[in-house]
Amino acid sequence: MQSPGDLPPAVWKSLSEIAAMRGVSKVAIKKRVDRYEAEGLLTTRRNGRERQVDLAAFDKAIGSVGDAYREQAAETVREEKTEPTGLPSALRDAQTEKAQWEARRSALDVSERLGKLVPVSEVEAAMVRAGEAIVRAIEQLPTFASEIMAASRDGEPALRRKLRDIKDQIRRRAADALTLQRNEGQVEEETGSEFDLGAD
Repeated sequence: MQSPGDLPPAVWKSLSEIAAMRGVSKVAIKKRVDRYEAEGLLTTRRNGRERQVDLAAFDKAIGSVGDAYREQAAETVREEKTEPTGLPSALRDAQTEKAQWEARRSALDVSERLGKLVPVSEVEAAMVRAGEAIVRAIEQLPTFASEIMAASRDGEPALRRKLRDIKDQIRRRAADALTLQRNEGQVEEETGSEFDLGAD
């Protein structure tokens, strides 16, 4: 699995900066970012009072790689017109940022194609299924009531042994359920079919 540290550094932009690059209102960008974040397609971070978005992840979510190139070029032109004295450094900064963005965008695309990058929503769904499997195993505890009563008659050491045995059985059941889900998930990935492992 590729870790976020293996990717090129992210180019973080505030919602206002993205709105200016796109030529739309900040509210329009905020609505898109909120929706994509809820769908697990991107994450945001706080920098003081500003909410920032990884530009490559944002562009990947909306699928507008071509627009990003034009926006970066337009931003460079705007900087050239507004900062004639700082032209070399402004241009160099824009080129560096563009190169970082392109590298990160390419790394995200490759990771997704290789199956190393999974949407947050799929991870959350897998966690819910795993939690349900564990809860189903724990819910089997009342079936051991008679065994616990019998062990309690033999004293505390016998009761402790029985409780350890029950704990091990529940743990094995949970592990078996998680292994089954993993196997079904692998089949799902290979065949493209989906399994609903809803609660019993």
